[in-house]
Amino acid sequence: MGTPQRRKIRNYLIDRKVQLSVTLVMLALSSLLTAVLGFFWYAEIRNASDVIRINAISLLGTAGADRLGQELAAADHRRLLILIGFAVVLGLLIAAYGIVMTHRIAGPLFKINRHMNDIAEGRLQKVWGLRKGDQLQAFFGTFERMNNALREGVEADVKLLNEVIAAVESEGDLPGLIPELQAVVARKTESLRDAASR
Repeated sequence: MGTPQRRKIRNYLIDRKVQLSVTLVMLALSSLLTAVLGFFWYAEIRNASDVIRINAISLLGTAGADRLGQELAAADHRRLLILIGFAVVLGLLIAAYGIVMTHRIAGPLFKINRHMNDIAEGRLQKVWGLRKGDQLQAFFGTFERMNNALREGVEADVKLLNEVIAAVESEGDLPGLIPELQAVVARKTESLRDAASR
């Protein structure tokens, strides 16, 4: 099985185009929601501050109400900075989470793509498994079963062909192997039929 593979920071962007586009959509949606909610929240705070300042005129006079208004404006400004800081931290967290989450999908797809290229080039190597936490585990399990079935079929064919070669070389029971060869030909022919014709 070997030692578990560790993810390195530079390897988190396996499919940059897909991962960054998904992450940017998540970031844009969260930024839009934060901006809209923040706008209404800040507007309500400013309205509350204005109401307090206007009501304070009768108690503190105009000069006192103006000082209170300045203090409230400074407090509102601090709240706005806190909101902006929250939005930036939220954006960074969503971007990091988006890259990590898409990596857990892009990694398995990358492995499957490499194995499919190997199969297309006639190499039926054993499938190297996914890491803990990767997504698409069930899909990858199905792919692994397919690869193993292909390997077993090729191994059986190689064994049969070796028996035929040995029989020809030793002038053994070649006619006895003909039913097995016909079964292999039938199986291979069936595997080439289109799904619609089955």
